[in-house]
Amino acid sequence: MSKDPSISVLENYQRQLFRAVEVAREAIQTWPDWWRGLSYFQKVFPIFSILVYWTVLYALNGFRNDHFWIGAIILTLSYIGPFGRTVLKFGLPFLLTVIIYDSMRYYADLIRGPVHVNEPYLFDKRFFGISTAAGILTPNEWWQLHTNPVLDFITGFAYLNFVSIFILVAGYFYFYLGKTGTFRATPERISEVGRRIPWAFFWLNMLGYSTYYWYAAAPPWYVAMYGLGPAKMDVAANAAGCARFDQMLGTHFFSGMYGRAADVFGAIPSLHVAYPLLSIIFAFQVGAARGFCIFFYILMTFSAVYLNHHYLLDALWGSAYALMTGYFINWYYDRRSHNELKTG
Repeated sequence: MSKDPSISVLENYQRQLFRAVEVAREAIQTWPDWWRGLSYFQKVFPIFSILVYWTVLYALNGFRNDHFWIGAIILTLSYIGPFGRTVLKFGLPFLLTVIIYDSMRYYADLIRGPVHVNEPYLFDKRFFGISTAAGILTPNEWWQLHTNPVLDFITGFAYLNFVSIFILVAGYFYFYLGKTGTFRATPERISEVGRRIPWAFFWLNMLGYSTYYWYAAAPPWYVAMYGLGPAKMDVAANAAGCARFDQMLGTHFFSGMYGRAADVFGAIPSLHVAYPLLSIIFAFQVGAARGFCIFFYILMTFSAVYLNHHYLLDALWGSAYALMTGYFINWYYDRRSHNELKTG
């Protein structure tokens, strides 16, 4: 007589629940020993740094709920035990990137160079222009005349989740494949590569953010709304084609997101395109998710143009930055590992 499948599923859930309880109990029991093993600096620095972070934001009249939650996440991971510290070590570059991006609202106008409005537009028109009855259009302009609800949904979803997808891929490599390995790389090798990905993300963003100021550039939606010529510095960020996604679903995801944008004139490079290409580099190193990462890159490149947020120039620039970052991060870590083997 065959066993009822529903009973097997229930037993599996029970085993998972018991295992989770055992892990939690073990973590609680070992926490005092873990805490005693920390140095004074390790105990005090997280709470001190977060209090300073909150105090500075409050003094600048910029403290928001999301700032509280960033600090709360860091403190929770810092003090719940060794697993929390492992997660924090992996996630810290992502959190630092968010903090630095948010801080730009306080000094962007002080360090930004001349804003380039005409040059990116004319570059795309010259090298990627599409001939129509109305004249030559940039790919952005052509797509704004050929929008489609299905494409609005697909590209809007991709644009909304591009950072989350990158982090999930990085976490899959580090936390899962770092234990199982692949046909191409051992678990130890994947764990080593996995530690590089968050810092590659961080330095890619630092490279991109710096470009916002030495080559500030207006996005294509700005040209569509305000035309060419000297930049209007009092313009607020705009959801552009992403607004169609919100209108379709009756949501305010993008209006809220771009309402908190730190810089309007940061179209170059397209980091939306750079992240997926960076994921491709590491996917080939570990031998997993290569097809997905390539699809992710193609979709984000199309989405950036279709949603009128980036020119193809921006995508090419972002792709070049991703390749540069991937190369130098791997060079640095490989060199460091080689030196450690020599000295060890």
